Amino acid sequence: SDLATFQKTMNAYRQNVKKTSDPVLQFNYAKFLVNAANNEFQNDKKIREDLLEEGYRFLKKLSNNGYPEAQHYLATFYINDNDYDKALPLLVQAAKHNHGPSCFEVGKYYERKRDNVKANQYYKKAASNNSVAGMHRLGVASLKGELGHRKDLKTAVKWFKRALNSNESDMATGKCAFEMAQLYEVGYPPVIYQDDNYALELFVQGAELQDVKSQYKLGECFERGYLGCPVDAAQSIHWYTVSAEAGDAQAQFALAGWYLTGAEEVMEANDQEAFRLCHLSAKQGYTKAEYALGYFFEMGVGVPVNNTESYKWYKKAADHGDKR
Repeated sequence: SDLATFQKTMNAYRQNVKKTSDPVLQFNYAKFLVNAANNEFQNDKKIREDLLEEGYRFLKKLSNNGYPEAQHYLATFYINDNDYDKALPLLVQAAKHNHGPSCFEVGKYYERKRDNVKANQYYKKAASNNSVAGMHRLGVASLKGELGHRKDLKTAVKWFKRALNSNESDMATGKCAFEMAQLYEVGYPPVIYQDDNYALELFVQGAELQDVKSQYKLGECFERGYLGCPVDAAQSIHWYTVSAEAGDAQAQFALAGWYLTGAEEVMEANDQEAFRLCHLSAKQGYTKAEYALGYFFEMGVGVPVNNTESYKWYKKAADHGDKR
C-alpha cells in the first residue's frame, strides 16, 4: 500500500539522518515530515501528529544551533498563526546570519510598526543578501515616496533592474518586471524612454513569473491590440483566465466581459459564468464590477432578477465613487 511504501522511504531517510550531522540533510528531512503530515496524512490524526512532532524536534534543534533556514521555516509557521512573539526572535537571529528572506520579514514587521528607520535597514540588508522581495519593496518605496523616501525614479529603476538581473525566478521578480513594464509603456525621459516592444517583453516576463497584474495586462493587450499585439481573442481569454484564477479582480471582471459576448470559434457566451466572475470581482471591492453586478441583478443576466441585491450593489459602486 501507499502507506507501507511511505514508511519504507521514511525509515531509510531516518537511518541516513541519524548517521549524519549535516544540517542540510536534517533540514530537508524535517521539511519532508512536515509536508507529509500536511498532505498525505492530513486526515490521519495520529500519524500526522507523530510526523509533526518529529519534524518540529529537528527544526527546533537546528534553530537552536543557529541554522538560519530552519529558523526562517519555523518562524513562517508562527507567522501563519499570528504569533509574532515567537516568530520575530527567530527571524532576527536568521537575519544576523545574513539570511535574505528573514531580513525581508523583519523589515515587513517594522514597516507594520511604522518604524521606517528599522524597516529600511532590514529591507536593505535583505536586498544585499539576494532577496528580490527586498529589492522590490525598496524600488516601490522610491517610486511612490514611501517608508520616508523621497520620490526618486532613478533609484527605483536601479532596484527593479537589480532584481531582474538576479535571475531569481521569484514572484517578486515578476512584480519588478511589471513595475518596469509600466514605466516603459508611458516613458519618463530622461530616465526611461517610452518603448512599446520592451514594455511588452517585460509584461511577458512578469506573466511567466506568475505576476497576476502582468497576466491581466497581456489579456488587455490581446483584447485591444495594445503595445503592438495583434487582436487575438484566444490569447486574451487565456491570460485573463490565468490571472482571474489566481484571484485578480480586474481580470475576473474582464473575463466576465468575454463570457457575456462570447468569442467566435473560441468561446460560447455564458451569462451564468459572466455573473459568477463579476460577483467574485465585486466581492473584492472592484468598483466597475460592483456597478455591473447591480445591472446583472436588475436585468436578470445569469441570475434571477433581484431588486434588493441590485440596489445593494449599485449603492456600493456609488459609495466607491462610481458616478453613474
